Amino acid sequence: MASSSSSPSSSWLYHVFLSFRGVDVRKGFLSHVRKGLESKGIIAFVDDEIKRGESVGPVLVGAIRQSRVAVVLLSPNYSSSSWCLDELVEIMKCREEGQQTVMTIFYEVDPSDVRRQTGDFGKAFDKTCVGKTEEVKQAWMQALKDVAGIAGYHSSNCDNEAEMINKVAADVTAALGFTQSKDFDDFIGIGARIMKIKSKLVLQSEEVKVIGVVGPPGIGKTTIARVLYNQLSPGFPFSTFLENIRGSFEKTCGNDYQVKLCLQKKLLSQIFNQKDIEVLHLGVAHEKLSDKKVLVVLDEVDSWWQLEATGNHLFGPGSIIIITTEDRKILKALGLGINHIYEMKLPTSSESLQIFCQYAFDKKSPDNGFEWLAWEVTKLVGDLPLGLRVMGSYLRGMSRDYWIDALPRLRSSLDTEIETTLRFSYDVLSDKDKALFLHIACFFVGLGEDCIKNCLEKSGLDVNHGLQVLAHRSLISIEQGYIRMHCLLQQMGREIVKKQSGERQFLMDTKEISDVLEEDTGTGKVLGIKLDTSKSKKIQISKSAFQGMNNLQFLHVISSTLCIPEGLNSLPDKLTLINWKDCPLRFWPSKFSGRYLVELIMPNSKFKKLWKGIKPLHCLKVMNLSYSKSLKKIPDLSEATSLEKLYLFDCGSLLELTSSIGNATKLIFCDIRSCWLLKELPSSVGRLINLEKLDLRFTAIEKMPSSFSTWSWLYRLDMTGCRNVKYFPNVPNSIVELVLCCTGIMEVPPLIGNLFRLRKLIMYGCAKLKTISPNISKLENLEFLALSNGCGIENDYERLRIFNYFNLFQAVIKWRSDLKRSWEFRSDFKPHYIFPICLPEKALSSPISLSLIGDSLETIPDCIRSLSRLIKLDVRACKKLVALPPLPGSLLSINAGECESLERIGSSFQNPSICLYFSNCLNLNREARNLIHTSACKHAFLPGDKVPAHFTHRASSDSLTINATPTPLPSSFRFKACILLSEGMLANNSLMDVSFLVRNKQNGLIVGRRSTQLHIPYLSRYEEHLYIFEDSFSINQDFPEATFSELTFVFKLHDKTWKVKGCGVRLLEGPQCIIDGIEDDNVDDYNDGDGVESADDVEGSILF
Repeated sequence: MASSSSSPSSSWLYHVFLSFRGVDVRKGFLSHVRKGLESKGIIAFVDDEIKRGESVGPVLVGAIRQSRVAVVLLSPNYSSSSWCLDELVEIMKCREEGQQTVMTIFYEVDPSDVRRQTGDFGKAFDKTCVGKTEEVKQAWMQALKDVAGIAGYHSSNCDNEAEMINKVAADVTAALGFTQSKDFDDFIGIGARIMKIKSKLVLQSEEVKVIGVVGPPGIGKTTIARVLYNQLSPGFPFSTFLENIRGSFEKTCGNDYQVKLCLQKKLLSQIFNQKDIEVLHLGVAHEKLSDKKVLVVLDEVDSWWQLEATGNHLFGPGSIIIITTEDRKILKALGLGINHIYEMKLPTSSESLQIFCQYAFDKKSPDNGFEWLAWEVTKLVGDLPLGLRVMGSYLRGMSRDYWIDALPRLRSSLDTEIETTLRFSYDVLSDKDKALFLHIACFFVGLGEDCIKNCLEKSGLDVNHGLQVLAHRSLISIEQGYIRMHCLLQQMGREIVKKQSGERQFLMDTKEISDVLEEDTGTGKVLGIKLDTSKSKKIQISKSAFQGMNNLQFLHVISSTLCIPEGLNSLPDKLTLINWKDCPLRFWPSKFSGRYLVELIMPNSKFKKLWKGIKPLHCLKVMNLSYSKSLKKIPDLSEATSLEKLYLFDCGSLLELTSSIGNATKLIFCDIRSCWLLKELPSSVGRLINLEKLDLRFTAIEKMPSSFSTWSWLYRLDMTGCRNVKYFPNVPNSIVELVLCCTGIMEVPPLIGNLFRLRKLIMYGCAKLKTISPNISKLENLEFLALSNGCGIENDYERLRIFNYFNLFQAVIKWRSDLKRSWEFRSDFKPHYIFPICLPEKALSSPISLSLIGDSLETIPDCIRSLSRLIKLDVRACKKLVALPPLPGSLLSINAGECESLERIGSSFQNPSICLYFSNCLNLNREARNLIHTSACKHAFLPGDKVPAHFTHRASSDSLTINATPTPLPSSFRFKACILLSEGMLANNSLMDVSFLVRNKQNGLIVGRRSTQLHIPYLSRYEEHLYIFEDSFSINQDFPEATFSELTFVFKLHDKTWKVKGCGVRLLEGPQCIIDGIEDDNVDDYNDGDGVESADDVEGSILF
């Protein structure tokens, strides 16, 4: 049994659990601690990616209880997190139960403050306790008291942080009792994958834990299981790794009982290290193992019976079973859910290069001169670890010329070892699934799932079920509706076809296909042809090239060099898929019935028209003739009753749609944009009742048929550029998206109010648009509205595409009750006219936030004052905005930053909880500035070069002293403060910590300290600014009888790029015996007493 001396012992999943407050340490100290632990081979659980809720969830509880050591990193804001405190309670429980060693690091915090919950640490704790039960508070207090009593490491006592971290790592190593192992140091990316698997194990509550590792062959399932086994096995009295079960235990036909006995004998022999164990019946394993705690790896399981013989029902509590397989269906049959299955992903391109280079160059990067060759080989094997290892070993030590000579062979054929590994998965498939796999490998990779289902619907291959089987066995994946297959699996499938005896079913080699088509040697055995001449010279084929291929079903041609001088006489009648871009034919072959045709994909063809007459197109579902510039008429669709999608984009010569299109009653999507000559739709389109999307952009259509309004499924209509359309279309009320840009529409009529499902109405560049019905405000589901009648884009679609929407007036409303719902409006109509008309009715009675944007906006529409539940107003960067009108008293935030022309404010602010942002509003007049200075508010930010006189105590530094006659300290102070900021530039929406402390001159005591967050909006240029805020503090309860004659306020920014140039304080509540305020530039005079902190002690780091 393989083992590692650096693995968690006694069933531990992790060596160390790190408990920390991210805001204090994540970006600096924590990363150094983690690096120090990793350098010793220590596996730490860090909850970086855990989604946090109201309380510590099962993932963290499990991680704490399955960690040998807990390191608690106590910092100033640790107690501000109920999550951290809950973690700590759980950690101390484990310590009390004797299950865990706890170590402490006091990072910029005093242990006495932690023990007694005093100082800033205590204030943060008090805030966290608000709304909590007494039981919870007492549990937190006891845990803090206990953890503070553990002798730990103090950052304040250590001059060298690196030395302290090394000491921590060394002490953790000693507590774990192991020496460093480097067995898996070279496994690129393995650590993160192991951590994710362990996180899934932590989540499981069953007595016997099971994890299934699933993925395609060669992706590294066995490797990751081996690493996991080596880490965990020292914690189990019994363990075994059953390797390659698929290849070692083959079930004989009709006698699975005997092979199950053999498998159980192997299991028991390895667990107990006894070769002569007798297994006479299937109950023996359960008898011997049901009371044992066992770690078992079942590697390469491919059948259900193997799990029946070795499953989790055999083992005792505390056991862990790890299963590797390529078949997801087996894991689902075992009842495993999302927390029991880990799906292996391919390495990133960077990881793949490093893996390849390890085998090719014995290092993580290529040698000089081999860089592009290394990337090329890595790309050829598609990031598959098996391929990277085999190819790296194959090319190791070879010259650059040898590599270059080897590339063509690597591109055209599979290495034997790779093929053998991949072939296992193919060989166990049923005949039908093998055939489906080969169809996909040779023809359908990259095509839509619907395409393969449609084309093989009558093939007898049970396509729906077969696709599930191939996906479950990791041979394909279905991503966003498209079939994907790893390039090496695809290459294997194509080589299997090449090795078929007799004539092959699929032709893919360009030279071979060109020979067949030139010499008319194709036979009835051929099912599919995929011809790609993009890397070949001109190819010429005869008019009877396809005559002998009676069973040809799939034809895919990628060629702009194919020449058919005489045209084609015929195409095989059994063709279900024709995918032929740039087809050079001008006339359709005379002999082709189309009876089995499912998809006709022929964009950019040279056809003027296709076949004459009516063809039996009952199976046709997709027709794409887009970009066929010469096409004047589409064929008769009388019998195309299954047609679902019709693409005729940019058929510039198309004059009409056949009236037979009305028979295509299953049509759901029709794209006829840029058919410039198309003037009308036939009346028969009224029968297309299932149509969901219709694209008529840049056609000459004047109006929609009268039956148009009866379409009950129409979701989206786009008539952009239909300049002949004069009236708003009578669309059905099913419409959700309506685009009418650059049309001749003059009015949005009252009927707009009937479109209750409408979410988007877009009308840019409608030069004649004059009238908008107020009914538009009744559309409760409307999310985006654009109304524009100018901008010079009405006749220029290219300008519409690059149109600068900031030339328009824009408004965005967000509903506070549903943050996912919003209403966005854009228009070049005058805001005072258009905004009241379009303003949603529900905005008048719901809590909302409103953003107004526009370079030309000079005043805000008066209707804003009627928004009685407006919470937030954002008018940032409205460069021409001159004045703010009277605003609703409900506002909690106004952001007018970068409004460089703003001069006036229409009324005072009524809500004391409001936040005011006027950054870089340099033209504010004196009345506006005084209004902001004197208003009751939570905080305000505005330009200024001196502290206003409103603040009775002022200083030109970061501190000031207030003198008073000696008097007892009151229980609390409330005050308004102003700090003058200079020399700073911050990123958008940044936060900065502002700390202030209040010190009593008489006895040198710090009687209050707080830290608050300063919300700094984006500053486009450097200017001095004022930050004004209201706050309070409670007097230090350790000195209830103290008196004072002087109070010193010290303000510090936790950011080195800014400094406090001046400050001011106005006392709102507190002592009435204040004499005066004086500037004090040297507060160190007050730091004489023992234990008294300097102003620098409160410095921290900027918060983003």
